[in-house]
Amino acid sequence: MSYATLIRQIEAGEGMGYLDARALLAALLDGGVPELETAAFLVALHQHDPGDDAWLGMHAALAERLPDFSAPHGPFRTVVLPTYHGVHTRPHLTPLLALLLRNFGIPVLIHGVLDGGGGTAAAYVLRELGVMPCGSVAQVNAALRDDGLAFAPVALLNPGLASLLALRSRLGVDHLATRLAVLVDPLGDTSLRVTPVAEATDLSDVTRVLQALGGHALLLHGCEGEAFADPLKRPDMLLVQEGEVQCVYESQSTPTLSDALPAVDARSTGAWTASVLREHLPLPLPIRNQLAVCLYASGYTDDLNQARAITAINGFGKVAA
Repeated sequence: MSYATLIRQIEAGEGMGYLDARALLAALLDGGVPELETAAFLVALHQHDPGDDAWLGMHAALAERLPDFSAPHGPFRTVVLPTYHGVHTRPHLTPLLALLLRNFGIPVLIHGVLDGGGGTAAAYVLRELGVMPCGSVAQVNAALRDDGLAFAPVALLNPGLASLLALRSRLGVDHLATRLAVLVDPLGDTSLRVTPVAEATDLSDVTRVLQALGGHALLLHGCEGEAFADPLKRPDMLLVQEGEVQCVYESQSTPTLSDALPAVDARSTGAWTASVLREHLPLPLPIRNQLAVCLYASGYTDDLNQARAITAINGFGKVAA
């Protein structure tokens, strides 16, 4: 493989084939590409989409390098929540969504970065809530089995991916590694992966890739690129199951009226999240909508309207008791 030729090909907008993309990402993840060429690839792939076949090839290379995470036995799919950004304008509600799902008996695997890049990371809020990152694959599997919730830092998911993500701030680009991270399916057929995109314009491209990958995924324009819906203005939500696409919610044109949200710092968000769960405070409507879709797609109910009714009455797991 000639790196220079491949870089010129990407910059010319010619994209990459499945095999070239798979081989390239394998080399990037394994540290086989020199630093200068690695930076050039990341910048080129940030500026030019390599095409669906390329994303599938790169996804395959990453899938081959994932650890042996095991979903707990049970009737429900494990919900997988990626977290690869920090938030600046909204409280980080990925932990709230995870804990709500756990209250219904649905296992949740969170994976992502440990820092917020100048914003509030989910890891900061999770720490306030007593959920610490796991240090080994065995700890992840035990936490999923015993607690119904585990947080796997990206370095545990794949060290090479963590290295590529670490270059985001140095290069000022955020495309290849982040998109692969949110597409990853560490539990296979036993999971429902929530797949956020940072820009609504990316929905159609990622939908095609998810259709080709198969499995079960909830695709949405995530709040600041994270895996939760903007609590003040619901985005489009698309359910992709075994190649079929269903629009379960359309984006709101006007903001949702909501009770006061906390400040965006981790301590305030963590305290508010604990209060919401403890006192059964009203959920922001977009979060309640997203929870309903996750209940349905994870197998808690076999009817989406039933899931909507459950969360409209009670979003805190009482129905499951």
